Amino acid sequence: MSIKVVRLADVHRAELHELLLAENWTQLAKELQEDGLQVFTQYVALVEGHVAGWLEGTLRYETDMTVSGFPIPWAQVNYVLTHPSMRRKGVAGELLRRFAHDEGQAGRRFMVLWPDRRDDSSGRLAFFSAYGFQPVPGTELLGAGLRRVLTGPAGTH
Repeated sequence: MSIKVVRLADVHRAELHELLLAENWTQLAKELQEDGLQVFTQYVALVEGHVAGWLEGTLRYETDMTVSGFPIPWAQVNYVLTHPSMRRKGVAGELLRRFAHDEGQAGRRFMVLWPDRRDDSSGRLAFFSAYGFQPVPGTELLGAGLRRVLTGPAGTH
């Protein structure tokens, strides 16, 4: 199976909308439909030409909050979503690596995120841990160095 990660384009919007609705992310689906979700960096993972996953991220600047151990500027993952039929097939990992690569090219060294803790979050937390994300003391954030994210689980890439 080949996974291709590209920037979100108009051609992907309908499939991304359906994925957001299927995962009960109705507010984001509504924003996408109303031509929103264009403020931040967006990627989609394509498998056989179809949207299998989505990542939205942003750069945090000097005026934003300070996170211990993560000098500003740093990248922030806002959302990562994988179609249920494509989970555990590398889709989310490819999205994370592409975002980390592009942010690294732009001079960032760190990435942070707020993990979704709805329902049973143990699988999500284990996934992020495999990419080097660890709890950031004093926050609900997880953080990682971009180099570690780029290497993927157990340095397999």
